[in-house]
Amino acid sequence: MANTYACSDGTRVDQKTIDYRIKKAKAQKKIEFIDEHGYLFCEDCERNDCKPIDASHEVSVYEAKKTGRTELCWSVENLRYRGRPCHQRYDKLDVQFNPNRV
Repeated sequence: MANTYACSDGTRVDQKTIDYRIKKAKAQKKIEFIDEHGYLFCEDCERNDCKPIDASHEVSVYEAKKTGRTELCWSVENLRYRGRPCHQRYDKLDVQFNPNRV
């Protein structure tokens, strides 16, 4: 199958499916996190003034797809809330603000 990515169980998924499942996983993470803690905060520095808050992948989407573990892209357990400064340090990237981010 062209333009698809392998999961560890041998199944393959396309980018549209990955994007949809990531969106659902981020929404689920938010529900679970707020149910447990009452509000969002940075899980790295544990501060609520480390903002804005991003849902960050422990194993990046790129790495998951590259290594045939694409299911990590939409795994709630692979998501962590990070404030933008902590997210930038973790990813070693210049993460740009996206107001539509869950």
